[in-house]
Amino acid sequence: MGIGRHRPGRTHRHHHPRPRPAAPTRACRHAFRLYHAPHDINAAILWAKCREPPAVGLLHPERGQEARVARIAIIGLGYIGGSIGLGLRAAKLRDTEIVGFDDWRSARRAADKQDAVDQIVGSPREAVDGAGLVILATPPASTSELLEDIAPALGRGAAVTDTAASKVKIEEWAGNHLPNGVSFIGGHPLAGDASAFGIDNASGDLFRGKRWFLSPSPNASDSAVKSVLGMVRELGASPHFLSSEEHDYVLAGVSHLPLVVSSALFTMLRGSDGWPDFGRAAGETFRSMTAYNSGDPTMTTEIAVTNREQVQHWIDRFVLELNRVRNLLDEEEEEVFKEYSTAQINHAKFLGGDDLDPDAGAQPDIPDATSQMAALLISPRLYDRVRSMTKRSEEREKERESRGRRWGRG
Repeated sequence: MGIGRHRPGRTHRHHHPRPRPAAPTRACRHAFRLYHAPHDINAAILWAKCREPPAVGLLHPERGQEARVARIAIIGLGYIGGSIGLGLRAAKLRDTEIVGFDDWRSARRAADKQDAVDQIVGSPREAVDGAGLVILATPPASTSELLEDIAPALGRGAAVTDTAASKVKIEEWAGNHLPNGVSFIGGHPLAGDASAFGIDNASGDLFRGKRWFLSPSPNASDSAVKSVLGMVRELGASPHFLSSEEHDYVLAGVSHLPLVVSSALFTMLRGSDGWPDFGRAAGETFRSMTAYNSGDPTMTTEIAVTNREQVQHWIDRFVLELNRVRNLLDEEEEEVFKEYSTAQINHAKFLGGDDLDPDAGAQPDIPDATSQMAALLISPRLYDRVRSMTKRSEEREKERESRGRRWGRG
């Protein structure tokens, strides 16, 4: 690939000098500070808009007299790490070397066979030596030890990112282990199949069109953030900024809680005396609800443990919601129907992307009998029932008013 050495102050052959990045505006600096305040989504959005990344791989770490040109290191060559390597290789980045390492010999061999990286190296330290961008695609629980291991080999100016599904704990480990001058930008791509394992299932298109959450640490440099943003966009993903705290709170609700519920539902019925009958009666609904149990149990455990407090929070909320629904079943049929028809309408809006506006969130009213929207949002059968319900409600309201007038005359 024509990888050579680069002396500071000189340009590569066939490579134009890199322009000095523009100094961030006052608004950008203010947004950066606000972004690290808890739950400031607007500042995060503004901060993201302040950055237009260059092509990935143009970050040169300051280590000694020379630095290797545009080295990207991927540690962990499984499903996610292998897909990142394949995607970056397919992007044909100019003057960039992609190296990789994995603890498993079989993964290293498979990555080499599939050309997921340019070079397989013998250790994490060897991989990150001279690298401007380091990607940790490893299980969450191993991240602390890995960060401590690679820290001495990281050059000043390097950017380190990860792909784990929890962020607060990993950002804390990065702060403890990474040296000054090295930036950590937490990352989490929302892509892939929970039941997929290993590089044999990897794809260079895995992240195309998918969201990729980024959670820069407070001391992350502008150039490091740009390098990670560049990588995300080269892979075809859409970057979204959240603080590590917000990320873990949100993902615990929409990703980690479903893992827990899926396991709990299956374990509850599997452990019951009537399991053989339950198993024979189980259809697509049960199989879909419990499909998360097909995933890697080690990864699920590590996600739950590294995001323990937020997962527990959402379990408690879910228990309260189940109790509310349980009590609802004692109400009249119309109240139960209203509960589930409202849920169906909300879910239809969610699938259509209509309720993702920041100002949205209020409970929608059940469409009345004259609402044209009702026919668009719900099925004809449900629409007929809503209309019938509305008519009965109007009749009861008139009856109550009539009784009130009679009592008033008395």
